[in-house]
Amino acid sequence: MPNLMRHMGQPVVIRTRDGRVHRGVMAGVDPPRGVFIRDGFGRRRFFAFIFIAAFFSRRRRIF
Repeated sequence: MPNLMRHMGQPVVIRTRDGRVHRGVMAGVDPPRGVFIRDGFGRRRFFAFIFIAAFFSRRRRIF
């Protein structure tokens, strides 16, 4: 998880397994479960690792 922790506070894009794309700012990581992002409306959303197909930062693909 140190790889994900260095992207805290940076803009990220999460693509889920069903093809939906979610953009926001990385708000936190729960290592066994998933990641939290803040969307444009200030809501904190949780994404479980099992549903994430791709995780992008503004600079490069993370996994």
